[in-house]
Amino acid sequence: MDPGLMLTLAPELRPFRPQVEAYANAKIQRFAYMFANRLNPNLTKEQIDYVAADTMHNMAAMQEPIQMMPQQNLRLVLRHDCLSSGCGDNGCSLCQYNPSRICKRNLKQKYLIDDHLRAKCGAGLRVEVVDENGQCMLEPVPDMELEVHVLNGEKYKEVCPDNTLLNNAQLRGCIIQPNHKKPLLKRESAMGVAEDTRIYLTVEHGQAPLSDLQCTTSSEALLCGKAPTFRLLVWAIDRGSGAAVPNVTYVVSESFVVATKRVKHAIKSDIPSIGDHISKLVHIGKATVDKLQDIRQAAIEENLDLELPDELNRVDKVGQFRQLVEMTEKSSDLKHKLRHLLKLSPEKWEEVSQHVLSAVVPDFRPRVWWYQGINGALLFACKNGAVLPEHPVAYVTKDSGSAVETVTPIQQVDTFLFNLLPKLKQQAMQDWFAPGHTGWAVYWRDPSDPLAQQMQPGPNGPGYMQQVPLGISAAAALGSAGAEQMTAAVGGMAPTAAQMGGAVAGMMQQGMPQGMQGGLMQQQVQQMPGMLANGGNQQLQQQQVPLQYQQQQQQYAQVQPQQLQSQQEQLEAQQQ
Repeated sequence: MDPGLMLTLAPELRPFRPQVEAYANAKIQRFAYMFANRLNPNLTKEQIDYVAADTMHNMAAMQEPIQMMPQQNLRLVLRHDCLSSGCGDNGCSLCQYNPSRICKRNLKQKYLIDDHLRAKCGAGLRVEVVDENGQCMLEPVPDMELEVHVLNGEKYKEVCPDNTLLNNAQLRGCIIQPNHKKPLLKRESAMGVAEDTRIYLTVEHGQAPLSDLQCTTSSEALLCGKAPTFRLLVWAIDRGSGAAVPNVTYVVSESFVVATKRVKHAIKSDIPSIGDHISKLVHIGKATVDKLQDIRQAAIEENLDLELPDELNRVDKVGQFRQLVEMTEKSSDLKHKLRHLLKLSPEKWEEVSQHVLSAVVPDFRPRVWWYQGINGALLFACKNGAVLPEHPVAYVTKDSGSAVETVTPIQQVDTFLFNLLPKLKQQAMQDWFAPGHTGWAVYWRDPSDPLAQQMQPGPNGPGYMQQVPLGISAAAALGSAGAEQMTAAVGGMAPTAAQMGGAVAGMMQQGMPQGMQGGLMQQQVQQMPGMLANGGNQQLQQQQVPLQYQQQQQQYAQVQPQQLQSQQEQLEAQQQ
């Protein structure tokens, strides 16, 4: 570049003036050739070079510095649209038994070799280019692509304990250099994979997917030590030179572990269910599981005197282990002996105790959504505390003059209401993803237990108590298939339909609203087991729209109250 050409650089670029000037010169030459060729295709390259050089010389003679256009500061972020069906609020009565909670991080804490890099909820991960306000930049950044590396998580933590920004040299020092025979990352297609196994991502509409990437190597085998971690580094580079784009800040993921496939069955539940096997609890390995098969015999071998109820001598399920933990809270001596027997330190005992106390019970109680302005509601089936939103099972109306409710099977509603269902369902889902689940409630009428939270005696004797909400047990026992499903889910700890017998029938006749005692109840009982067996989370995962709470309100906000105003008036007139 002509030395007389005065180019004002940003402070952070001044140490790289030679590289910047060379880059700018190459870009000017390329633009000049293409522009001139468009104006006159008959011009030769020599003619174009002469005109470009002469123009740059005249610019230098102006003796005025050329100010670079201010560049917008951008950054990369990792995001996903969470597919979890629960809100994550521990005090939410609608979601308290739903083990699917909103992800608190993007990457899972543990992957197996060849697992795709997805969030815990199963959603795909992506990298977004965002501005200073966190808004995705839909306009393309010229000549930019993304490069992905795997970092040594332990080394990164040492270099960057406070998650501050590092320079390129510090970042490169944390990058694990791949083995050319086996790269650390692979993708199913060969697109974006260089000869040296580096992976590049193309940004479209401000984002690039990560979910087709797979880790190929165990972090423990590669880095040695106990549960060493990886991290992902994604930074923006110039497609031509390979240099880092200066105004786009890189992103480093949360730490994660990659394990071999032989530990597949040892992966722990994030939020366990009382019917899960005890191996799903943290710090409960094979040796501990073996001891819990016959606690008294294991205690004798350790010269320990343990007094436990007969029904807790063999512990297979999370719900049984929770009873052990609850017993130890009342006896420090029992806690000390049990910790010693299971070879758990005080810290590990505390962690496994907190984990087991977070366990949920199967929840099949229907959920209802009441629309403000009309005395009507949609009734939805529920599986494991998760609403099945695709197919409402009934329409509920309330008599304005009394508290009597009428439940109509969805197949029996009139044509006008049937045509209105899609808009009502869309409004229901918008309210579900609003804070507090506006208009939603558990629909289970149990006058003897309004909170549906009573202790039920299990099949192993009067001394064996398992915390199963009465409403949940009754809902599961409405039919033989439902009772079998409930019994299997909690490992035989729930009363069967025959055991509940008259109690359930009496509760249904006394506590259920009018209309639910008749055809709806029979039809819904017949339909619900199949719906639960064939629907569930699969329906939620197959939805085309993302389910992240902050974005779902925008997705469902297309249905506004005023759009339903005329329909409301007509519906109220029909109800009257």
